[in-house]
Amino acid sequence: MIVPLEKIWHKFQNKYKAINIASLEARRLKEEQGKGLVDEKMNPVLESIRKLLGGKIKYNE
Repeated sequence: MIVPLEKIWHKFQNKYKAINIASLEARRLKEEQGKGLVDEKMNPVLESIRKLLGGKIKYNE
């Protein structure tokens, strides 16, 4: 599933920081996949964007 970038642009004041936070979370999820802690079939990039849009990743503006 592709996440429209417009959702990110409308939800966050600093869209570049939001993408950076999502990429850091994706990197963390990818490392956990390598250790066998999360499902190998999960796409870390899409999952991190879903978490960001869902408010599950907290960060300061």
